Amino acid sequence: MKKVIIASVAVAVLTLACGGEEGVTPRVPDRVEPTTPAYVLKNVEIAFNERDINLLKAMLSESFVFYFDPRDVGRSPPGSEYVIPESWSYTEFWQALNNMFDKAYSINLAIPTGRVGTPGENETTYKANNINISFLVMIDSLNGFIAEGGYCNFEFERYESAGGKKYWRLTGWWDRTSQGHDENPGAGGESLGKILALFN
Repeated sequence: MKKVIIASVAVAVLTLACGGEEGVTPRVPDRVEPTTPAYVLKNVEIAFNERDINLLKAMLSESFVFYFDPRDVGRSPPGSEYVIPESWSYTEFWQALNNMFDKAYSINLAIPTGRVGTPGENETTYKANNINISFLVMIDSLNGFIAEGGYCNFEFERYESAGGKKYWRLTGWWDRTSQGHDENPGAGGESLGKILALFN
């Protein structure tokens, strides 16, 4: 396990927000009503990137479970003695993310939703598999961790609001990003779960 020096990656991410000669133009993505699983994931992405813990909580079912990559279970994140369990409950996940939002220098999560698909009209649960994510967390301006090249699986449930409108929320998140290390040996980085566990 090794910390990756990725200042150049951070610069590249920040460059995406630049707007001409006037300098950085903050990009504030619009939140979307979680009327589809893809919109739920878009809001999760926004919540990470804007450190909006309330938006994140609104996208999670109270029965939500985060499942660590089996290859990470029983191991420790870089520089930590914390032993990664099989899963985190809603409360454990929320606490870790609250710590991350408070302590990280910068966070950038990208979840391409083009392959999420659309549930049938009468479906009340839905699963989207093999969604390739990219996750960059900077500890300070020069040092950070990146997870890319692996996949995540997501599970959703449909529910009805008090006004009768139908929405979706996330019930399960399976990390499989350690597999990317085997596909891209020597690329560096860590898995999504190991990065999250740094903030347990």
